[in-house]
Amino acid sequence: MHTVRHHLENNSAECTCKMYEREGIPCRLILWVIKEKGLKSLPAAYIKTRWTKAAMNMPMFDLGGNLIEDTTNMEAVKKKVGHLWSEIFTCVSMAENNEDCLDDFMKLIDGFKQSLLSRGNLQASVDKGKQMETLLDCPVPEEVTILDPNKSKNKETKRE
Repeated sequence: MHTVRHHLENNSAECTCKMYEREGIPCRLILWVIKEKGLKSLPAAYIKTRWTKAAMNMPMFDLGGNLIEDTTNMEAVKKKVGHLWSEIFTCVSMAENNEDCLDDFMKLIDGFKQSLLSRGNLQASVDKGKQMETLLDCPVPEEVTILDPNKSKNKETKRE
């Protein structure tokens, strides 16, 4: 059972399930309270930047975590990347029934990857934590505690 507390001053609500604090999405109980209060739209407190068009105005980082300064041609770059992925998938689907072709394609991709790595300014590893913080618009917790699940008793359990 969870409790929802509604704040009249800013039309926000908080639930003891803490789904909004954990995931950045209001739980169904908060949405129900907002609906029952007669609000026609979601209060601004619940709209994270990542869900708005303003997210595109935030600084952008490459996979290595480096700030990308020039975002003026990002649309053109996105189109090129999309086209490249399409070409890669087409090549894989064309070669998937021929093991020699797959081996040749893998060698080609591995050679290109080594060429990229030899340039020095590209990294093979990606900081997943930094990517998640940017995506979720909140910090990754330093420590996570996982509790043992409650043991249930069923008909098969013998009591001593």
